[in-house]
Amino acid sequence: MITQTKLLIEEQLNASVEIKKMGQLYGSSKNLAIAEILDPDAPSVIVCPNSDSARSVLRDIRFFSANKLDIELLTDLEMLPYDLNPPIRGLKASRSETFYKLACGQTRLLILNAQNLLWRIPEPSFFTGNAKELKTSDQIQIDDIQDIFSINGYERVNVVTFPGEYSIRGSIIDFYSTINRFAVRIDLMGDTIDSMRQFDIETQLTIEPIESCRIIPVDLFSKTRKEIEFFKMSFRNSNEGNHMEWPLYQSIDDDYEANGVYNYLPYFHKKTVSLLDYFDDETKFICIGDIAESLDAYEELIISRHSDFQMDQQPMISPDDLFFKSSTQIERIVNGNYSTIHEKKVLEKDLSEKNHDSLPISFLLQNIEQSELTNIYEFKAKNNLSKLLLSIPNLLKRNALIEQLKNEDMNYSVVNDWSEFINNQSELCICKEDIDQGFILKNHCLAVLTEKDIYGFKRNTKERRQLRDPEAIIQNLKDLRSGSLIVHRDYGIGIYDGLNKMEVDGIDFEFIRIIYANDDLLQLPVTQLDKISRYIGDASDEKALSKLGTDQWSKISKKAKQKAHDVAAELLELYAFRSIETGKIQSSDTEDYQSFVSDFEYVLTHDQAKTIEEVMNDLSSNKKMDRLICGDVGFGKTEVAMRAAFISAMNGHQVVIMVPTTILANQHFQSFSERFSKWPIKIELLSRTQSTKKKKDIYDSIQSGDCDILIGTHAVLSDKVKFDNLGLIIVDEEHRFGVRQKELLQKLKHNVDFLAMTATPIPRTLNMAIGDLRDISMIMSAPESRVPVKTFVTEWHNSMIKEAIARELDRGGQIFLVHNKIENIKNIAEVILDIFPDIRLEIAHGQMKEGNLEKIMMSFYNHDFDLLISTSIIESGIDIPNANTIIINNANLFGLSQLHQMRGRVGRSSKQAYAYLISPPRNEIGDDAQKRLQAIEAIEELGIGFMLATHDLEIRGAGELLGEAQSGQIQKIGFSLFKDMLTDAVKALRSEETINHEEQKTDININIPVLIPEELIGDVNLRLIFYRRISNAETKQQLDELSNELVDRFGYLPDSTKNLLELTDLRNKATRLGIDKIRFSKEYGRIYFNENSVIDVDHMLKLINKDEGFRLYPDQSLGLKGDFSDESIRKQKLSEIISYLGVQ
Repeated sequence: MITQTKLLIEEQLNASVEIKKMGQLYGSSKNLAIAEILDPDAPSVIVCPNSDSARSVLRDIRFFSANKLDIELLTDLEMLPYDLNPPIRGLKASRSETFYKLACGQTRLLILNAQNLLWRIPEPSFFTGNAKELKTSDQIQIDDIQDIFSINGYERVNVVTFPGEYSIRGSIIDFYSTINRFAVRIDLMGDTIDSMRQFDIETQLTIEPIESCRIIPVDLFSKTRKEIEFFKMSFRNSNEGNHMEWPLYQSIDDDYEANGVYNYLPYFHKKTVSLLDYFDDETKFICIGDIAESLDAYEELIISRHSDFQMDQQPMISPDDLFFKSSTQIERIVNGNYSTIHEKKVLEKDLSEKNHDSLPISFLLQNIEQSELTNIYEFKAKNNLSKLLLSIPNLLKRNALIEQLKNEDMNYSVVNDWSEFINNQSELCICKEDIDQGFILKNHCLAVLTEKDIYGFKRNTKERRQLRDPEAIIQNLKDLRSGSLIVHRDYGIGIYDGLNKMEVDGIDFEFIRIIYANDDLLQLPVTQLDKISRYIGDASDEKALSKLGTDQWSKISKKAKQKAHDVAAELLELYAFRSIETGKIQSSDTEDYQSFVSDFEYVLTHDQAKTIEEVMNDLSSNKKMDRLICGDVGFGKTEVAMRAAFISAMNGHQVVIMVPTTILANQHFQSFSERFSKWPIKIELLSRTQSTKKKKDIYDSIQSGDCDILIGTHAVLSDKVKFDNLGLIIVDEEHRFGVRQKELLQKLKHNVDFLAMTATPIPRTLNMAIGDLRDISMIMSAPESRVPVKTFVTEWHNSMIKEAIARELDRGGQIFLVHNKIENIKNIAEVILDIFPDIRLEIAHGQMKEGNLEKIMMSFYNHDFDLLISTSIIESGIDIPNANTIIINNANLFGLSQLHQMRGRVGRSSKQAYAYLISPPRNEIGDDAQKRLQAIEAIEELGIGFMLATHDLEIRGAGELLGEAQSGQIQKIGFSLFKDMLTDAVKALRSEETINHEEQKTDININIPVLIPEELIGDVNLRLIFYRRISNAETKQQLDELSNELVDRFGYLPDSTKNLLELTDLRNKATRLGIDKIRFSKEYGRIYFNENSVIDVDHMLKLINKDEGFRLYPDQSLGLKGDFSDESIRKQKLSEIISYLGVQ
């Protein structure tokens, strides 16, 4: 048993000479040594050679110190020296928070990448002097708060969604600083802070009230007018030339991030300092490895980039003014309180240098002929170890190993930290923490093995978070932008031209401006937003605009309705056939299923759980399942498929999983085998490269029913594959399969449950889901902290390629380069090697032997090389979280879904990812290709596969939607309106009644203001979204929820907005009664009924006979007379009449 608490530095604590250099500390033993050296009461800085090692040191020290140390990690800006691209806001805010804590003396232990020591930064007083604490009941004016935000570098926006943003809406002030954990909403009453609350940036709704908050700098310079003028003066005084021609000088007033502003940081401050100036003389510096080598290399990069990126348009700041010398910073550290830790042996020239007894884990335990447990015990015996710690973060692998130990009746313990391991009696201990690298401590007969040591590779774990309600994303496809084509049901296609506020009879109203052919203008009340939708069709067709005052639109609309009726009849015939098809009743209400579910190591998000519930309900019913799961790349569709496959297999049915590529088939086979390892379920992989004998064995296994789950490419559709009892078909990346495969699938699908998964549904698939032929589930949950991929469309320039690759290499990442022509792919590799002679790269394409291809992909996964040049086979491939830059050559030749899938290869971690779409000049490519590139460049939001599918509809037109026969009609009225007509026609045919969509909503005007004032919601688009949401609300509950959200986000509602909500409720009630139109003035009211009215006439006549103020007009409308000059009386009277008429 080990009795020491500190295994590596026990001796040197008692030594008379301080150890300055420690050597022979392999793997994570160096981080163990650091954890033992650290004094929690003394300030310390750990200097790491790069950002990856800084993150691993943080994880390891937390484990080795049992989380007893308060550790801060200085995040990198993730930008190169002289980088024109600005850092992302979250990184700036995080760094500023760290600088603030350092300046306030709140940080005792800091871990950083050595490169940060060279950058010049503001003085500590910048962070401490500008910060402000606010409390409820404080007296403060809005102008003062706005000044505080500007001084601290916040950017004003309409809706706060990122750190470093603030908004002001009347008396409501929102801002987001990471030091407050959540975004904060301040509600002022006059000049007094009435209340504060934290709110969720996704829903924008309150989390909980708070009593105080802090506003601290979120950027490295202030954004006040005074600071900007100081910057301009410094820029002018430091450089020669005409400053009016310098792009940055001109743009700084309006855009704080353009033209490489972060390369001119010293011009914002009277003095800049080194990060070392934030520490006192007592601070201990612990350097990992030779940081001089790391700093010298970074200095070379600075000088190289300064010479490479000289700008013609404006002068560049010199390296000496933007950075400190490497030698100066090293000298400052060495002359202070420092020590260094090395993996290799040190010379031990004197007592200040000491080597330790650690050894590296020099091989991977991958003897596939025997179990992992046997490998582990062989390793233990071979190295004469008495104690072993296994770091296995992956829940499934951990549980599987524990099951092996239990079956072998072997003693083991699960521990939470290093101290528990040292004090534990068991020879074998397991922890879930992710230790970076294994090591052996020879003198203590002890070793640590990581997941990579045991299994050969390590999977990155990711938390997930709910992004937003998927139904809301579908609805937001119709969000209007100025200049967009829109369709009005009554007047046709026009151009949306913004909102317009007008006064009518002394009352303020807000209208939507729609421009039609010949520049005719229609002003539509915002209460009728339900009548318009975004036009989805060929937006380039100038003839698309309708003419007002003619019957042109009514004729087009009438023809389209008839066509929708015909299409609906065809769809219903298919739907009827589908509804009589029976599926397999497969119950999920079992203990086995609950046990299987418990092995999932993530928390399900709302829509993932909803999707699983929908799939489970489908499987347990006797109706055949035909469901499409639409979710972005890496959003958790596979887990849904695994659960469905498990239920089907445990119910005695076979499952086939079809994927488009061999690489993806291998990945699924590994994932499924790992997840199903403890269950009596046999999984087979069918591959084109298998031997004839192997294939025959698989065919026999399938036919006999011995194989439960078959995974493969379209080879699974071979006529040699004969299932014994097929119960479930799962098709991944459905959009990748051709017509031939889909025809074979149709034969296989008869009376079998069918589950399709895709990130970008093709138009016909999209229409089938919308048209009620298939059920659709949306998964829009992004992994935690993921940020959208920054996308650039550009021509090939060696300087740009060099910039993209250098940025990724600098932060320890990897790069995809897609070139889809095998015949000259080696030429691309030569070009890259000319730019980066020392880069490690490999080539991969579909004509390679499958074994070689898989080997290259796994090597890339394990970071054995930096750059993978491949054809589009990576479109559906393995998840490589460390690859965060992709360069797609000749991107104009790819479809939109292909581009989206390939872009989805990167951006799978919290790092900012980049996609470069290389294309010839725009005048050399077709219109459709231009639109595709513009669409994917413009939409960077996470979870946008469904959105891109509708963009595809816009680009392709409607030819692929329901066949060429319907494309003309859809083109004339747009997809959205045709879809609505189709839905109406389907409902009408089912109920054998005519449904007229246009007459469903009551037209109501009682001459009171009904609008959302600009003072409440200043952003036009956001105001429009709320108008639409209110207009589409169908129940009182939905309107109450909207009212609560408006109050929460924007403060007290004015009467006009309350009127809007109340009249929408009255409109809904009137619509259900069959009331066509309502008009009210100060003295008179009139209610018009449509032909489908459900009013009890006798009941209405009683009202007329009872109250002389009512009368019935010849057109069967109900009129009334009275004093309705007070708006509240008018609303009250109308409410009473509608309630009375609603009584049956």
